[in-house]
Amino acid sequence: MTEALKETVSSAWTNVKRGLSSAPPNDAYLAWDAEGVEIIKPDEQEKTQRIKEVMERMQEHNFDLHRKAFRATHVKTQGIVKGTLRVHSDLPEHLRQGIFAEPGKTYDVAARYANEPYLLQRDQENGPRGLGLKVFDVTGPRLEGVDDSVNTQDFFFNNAPSIELTDIDTTLEIMSLREKYFDDPAALGTHLKMRTDLVKQHAPYMLPNTNIISHAMYSQSAFRFGKYYGHMALFPVLESQKAADAKVKNDDPSCVLSDWLFDYFGGKEAKYEFKIQLGTDPAHHPTEDGSVVWDEATSPYQSLGTITFPTQNSFSQERRVFWEDHMSLDAWTGLDAHRPLGGINRLRKDVYPHSKKTRDKINVSKSEDVRSVDEIPN
Repeated sequence: MTEALKETVSSAWTNVKRGLSSAPPNDAYLAWDAEGVEIIKPDEQEKTQRIKEVMERMQEHNFDLHRKAFRATHVKTQGIVKGTLRVHSDLPEHLRQGIFAEPGKTYDVAARYANEPYLLQRDQENGPRGLGLKVFDVTGPRLEGVDDSVNTQDFFFNNAPSIELTDIDTTLEIMSLREKYFDDPAALGTHLKMRTDLVKQHAPYMLPNTNIISHAMYSQSAFRFGKYYGHMALFPVLESQKAADAKVKNDDPSCVLSDWLFDYFGGKEAKYEFKIQLGTDPAHHPTEDGSVVWDEATSPYQSLGTITFPTQNSFSQERRVFWEDHMSLDAWTGLDAHRPLGGINRLRKDVYPHSKKTRDKINVSKSEDVRSVDEIPN
């Protein structure tokens, strides 16, 4: 089947799904603070505190094993790159929100590729991969309580469009199991299979274990987008990225994913299209259930800009140590126009700073919101 035919078939199927859906029209974008977009449960703070304590103990457990404290998740660095984000010059009015308000504007950015799991693992182990993105020289009203001198906006992406942790209740259950069976992945797997949501919990470990440069990356959770709200994603643009989809083999080195990124960036640039799905109805596009993939038939992706990472050393040891010991990423220090939404993000508001504090205390280091891409070593 030719690419043109595939696109025609896909478009026809999308139109059929759109016609059958009870969702509002695709362009009837809902206000981010409309009724039902967020529903806060009365026991969230108590459960958030318990999750903080569980994740702190897991950080301490990692220290016992490796004599170094890591982040509570996304422990294994696979690559760190610098580049630019350019907002499309022909951006339609409804997409001119937050950092995308000025068409044609270019920002410096830096990103860290990592394995998502909470422990160091061989790259032969299947599991989600992530990308943390920091955008520099961002202006506009910040979220409440944030120092006005902060000039960055952070985004977090994983290579799956949904998150199996679902909500705060599920997160507490799963994190407690991960702590209990920290040293026994087989037992953890057995207990996950006993859950009613076993398919959802195993989904991340069914992702293709391939070169990270070929992966699309998704925010998984919802964010305010100026007047509206949505899910964001990064999609590889270049054929060289899409074609770099080799699978990890058992006899590959345990660090093969970082090796592949290093080899790729040693001779090629990478480009991602930064896109957003805008929500029209909490029933179809929820913020409180992170496991729901928003249907592209009712919320199609719309392009905002292009991220370019030029050829560079993606595994500079100076850059790795600087990021792991000194970089702080937190979407709750960003613009009010990109306010994190939903239970998973409300959880992150407390968990991320606590994880940073725990890491800094054990490592006797100081993580901070780096204000310039030039502060990151080459």
